[in-house]
This record gives sequence, C-alpha cells and structure tokens, in this order.
Amino acid sequence: MIKAVKGTLIECDPAAREVLLKLNTKDQFIIEDLDNTHLFINSTHLERVQRALDELMNSNTYEVGAPP
Repeated sequence: MIKAVKGTLIECDPAAREVLLKLNTKDQFIIEDLDNTHLFINSTHLERVQRALDELMNSNTYEVGAPP
C-alpha cells in the first residue's frame, strides 16, 4: 500500500545540511535525506527550521565596527 506524506523539499549547502541533521536528533522532522544538498522535511516544522537556521547564521556573522 502506498503512503503519501506531506513535506517540503529543501535545497541547502552541506554545512546547513549538517546543522539540520543535528537539529533532527532532538525533534524528528526530516522525512528523507536525499543527497548532500537536498532534504525532504515535514511541512509542519518548516518555520521552526527556518528560524533555527536564521539564528545560527546571525550568531556566526561578523559585523565590522561592532563591539566584541
């Protein structure tokens, strides 16, 4: 019997993929790890995944002239 699952295909670089795989250990949202740049995730977790990646990218951004 065929089972349909609603999800979202994400294209990301390998570094972001590794972050998502680590986040997935806490809360299972990845349906299928397709290859080095594509993941198929549960659509209900899309906003949380985007927020987590944005927070990580902002914390790793260097701003010139910003206090340490």
